[in-house]
Order: sequence, then C-alpha cells, then structure tokens
Amino acid sequence: MSYLDHLDEFQCQRCLKCCTNPGYIYIATNEISRISEHLNITEETFVNSFCDLIEKPRLTLKNKPDGSCLMLEGNTCRIHSVKPAQCRDFPTRWKTQDALEYCKGLQALFTIYK
Repeated sequence: MSYLDHLDEFQCQRCLKCCTNPGYIYIATNEISRISEHLNITEETFVNSFCDLIEKPRLTLKNKPDGSCLMLEGNTCRIHSVKPAQCRDFPTRWKTQDALEYCKGLQALFTIYK
C-alpha cells in the first residue's frame, strides 16, 4: 500500500504551492456565475478581466507574471469559498505528476505511508 491509497486522509497544509505552481486552472461554464457573483462583478467582466481562452473553447484563470494564480492575494485566495472544482479536487481527485515534490499535504501522507 502507498500514500495514494490514503488520499481520503489528505489534509491541506496551506503551503500554497498548488496556487503558486505555474499551470492552468480550468473554469467550467457553470462556475463563471458563482465566481463573478462572489467578486460582485458581471460574468462578462470576470471572463474579460480574470480569464484566458486556451485550447478552444476552454477558459482558465489568468496567472500572474510569476506563474502564480491571479486570485492569490498574499496567503489567501480571493475566491476560496467558490473556487473552481479543479482547486477543490486537488490532490484527491487529480494531481500533477510532480505534486509530491511540492505539496506539503501529500508529503505528510507519504511520510506516514511510505
């Protein structure tokens, strides 16, 4: 058995590495209204100001110049309570190939179950 068999025990360590690791955060169509309402802006403003269109027709959150998520402000996510499914599901339903190298929560599980 490996730590992967125990992902249901994962506890986020709030290391923010998943938020600062460059990559794409995909936004599902049904998430646009929830996030824009949370930000108190129109859906059009949200899409035009905070999203990029890649791999047509997929929306992603924009990244800051350093590769971190545009929604990250200091140690807090501006949209934490309405964050996209991709963020909510990391790393229990999906993870990057190198997640164990940067995710403190996965590292803690690995230490216990190696």
